[in-house]
Amino acid sequence: MSEITLKNICKQYDDEHYAVKDFNLDIHDKEFVIFVGPSGCGKSTTLRMIAGLEDISDGELWIDDELCNYLEPRDRGMSMVFQNYALYPNMTVYDNMAYALKIRKMPKAEIDEKVHQAAKTLEIEHLLKRRPGALSGGQKQRVAIGSAIVRKPKAFLMDEPLSNLDAKLRAQMRIELSKLHRELGTTIIYVTHDQTEAMTLGTRIVVMKDGIVQQVAEPQKLYNNPANLFVAGFVGSPSMNFCDCYVEREGDRCTLRLGSRDSERKIYLDGVKAGMLNMFHADEQVTLGIRPEDIYEYEEAAAGGFEKNTIGMVKKVETREMLGAEVALYFEEQGSTFGARLKPENNTQVGEEVALYFDPDKIYVFDKITEENIFYKEGM
Repeated sequence: MSEITLKNICKQYDDEHYAVKDFNLDIHDKEFVIFVGPSGCGKSTTLRMIAGLEDISDGELWIDDELCNYLEPRDRGMSMVFQNYALYPNMTVYDNMAYALKIRKMPKAEIDEKVHQAAKTLEIEHLLKRRPGALSGGQKQRVAIGSAIVRKPKAFLMDEPLSNLDAKLRAQMRIELSKLHRELGTTIIYVTHDQTEAMTLGTRIVVMKDGIVQQVAEPQKLYNNPANLFVAGFVGSPSMNFCDCYVEREGDRCTLRLGSRDSERKIYLDGVKAGMLNMFHADEQVTLGIRPEDIYEYEEAAAGGFEKNTIGMVKKVETREMLGAEVALYFEEQGSTFGARLKPENNTQVGEEVALYFDPDKIYVFDKITEENIFYKEGM
């Protein structure tokens, strides 16, 4: 069992600067929790406070109902996997994996059993006699994970463990880590700046910005129901498109005019979304958000029955990417790059114009001042 609770955790360096502020989270047994966010957002600092490698300025850290603010790292029952592998270059793989057990005076037979069991799980038994200098990056990472596994910790703490690997190996290691989590049934707290890792690995994701938690949710819920503009833009690849627009009431319908109040480029909304905008944001400027995969050409829009909801959205293609299973087209909109992901049969070339249609059910609208998602559903 491993239940970890962070209550109002803070890391403060001086009177004005917080690396982490009022961090609250309950991490349940066997969860795979991801801390994600841009560099400097406080995710690694939070992980190091859980490990005991950073002092907690304020708040409480509880591990299995024990207050652990001042508990030594070795007494917290955690195993940490670092970005740089943290292997002893003069030791063999076997000795690296066995080192933590040897210093605890564990019997040799038990050490041998644990090392070979972990090596078998990670498929590195054939590497046990090698030294780290003779290993690839992926092999080194497996050894580092093996060194953590043999200790049978309450939780694994992983600080960007895949960032030094190439793209293909990262994808492979993501699969291996997910499989390992299922096999071991141990709590994992994982730090990354890569939102693809976060979406594919985590049972829950904690999105951070400037030391503050922006949202905590399961991957799909985070993707479909972002709490604010930052989360919406950070999660998803390519990222969500944003543009300014004005809310105009037309009876029960709502019109979003892109760019200016008299713009002929319009998006029509109906139903609950229209009602919310008409009631609380009529005649106001808001930020419209839509993901590239929710933008279509006429035929697909007509098949979906929403081709009449978009008027005048004709754009000249600035960049075209053929991605095999789809084509990504990029345009300029209000000084920013605007993308659409279309079927691979699309033959629109750079310099040509294309009419685009937005799926009204997939449109997000954000308050211009607070940047909160106006359609956000609490607890969804």
